[in-house]
Amino acid sequence: MRISKPRLRGITTLVLVALAALAGFLYAKGGQLPLVGAGPQEAVVDYAIDGDTIKLPSGERVRLIGIDAPEKGQCFYEESRQFAQSFLDGKPVILERDISGTDDYQRLLRYVLLPAASENEDRLFVNGRIVREGYARAIASPPDNRYRDALVSAQEEAIRENRGMWAACEYEDKLAERREANDEPPTEAHVIKGNISTRGYGKTYLVPGCDNYNLVKIDLDKGEQYFRTEEEAQAAGYRKATNCP
Repeated sequence: MRISKPRLRGITTLVLVALAALAGFLYAKGGQLPLVGAGPQEAVVDYAIDGDTIKLPSGERVRLIGIDAPEKGQCFYEESRQFAQSFLDGKPVILERDISGTDDYQRLLRYVLLPAASENEDRLFVNGRIVREGYARAIASPPDNRYRDALVSAQEEAIRENRGMWAACEYEDKLAERREANDEPPTEAHVIKGNISTRGYGKTYLVPGCDNYNLVKIDLDKGEQYFRTEEEAQAAGYRKATNCP
């Protein structure tokens, strides 16, 4: 059966009106629409549940990708929770999805950013700030690995500066950092460092100018290497660290 154009337009209009009414109802109920899209979306934080999870007015919970804050009963839990609340509660944020949409607990998996205060300022990467200040650990979250090198770099800085939980608690990550060997390159031409992560981030190489280049230790017994060129590193199965220029 063919539908005339006027009737088709009328049906389309009714559908659009119904969708608009549904959107209005959902907004009124939760203060914002459910976050079902794949692109970056704006939202408002109701409150931070702990150092790595926030709740939205809609009732949805958002788990910050790539970080793991202390759980209730663990060392530095309360400090981590209060730190997240201090700059997230009631604030507008941008939620950015990676590959996964939700976890096993039906929480949204997202990177969280605070909008820039002006055109001349950068947005604040919340996941990274919590790790950099020592209120959470960087963890491997495959397949959601877009910012994994940035988070590892933030954790290395927190450990080096003895911030937050790294000063108050004794974690295996900190012990491993102290134990790792630091072998010298075979020649002055071997300036590229091939690092193998012990935390599931794989094999990456760093060139002079990368963040934390001078802090990365190369342990030849672990299979780590020095290279003269990036091509050599890539041929050996290493990829360039994302915290490099």
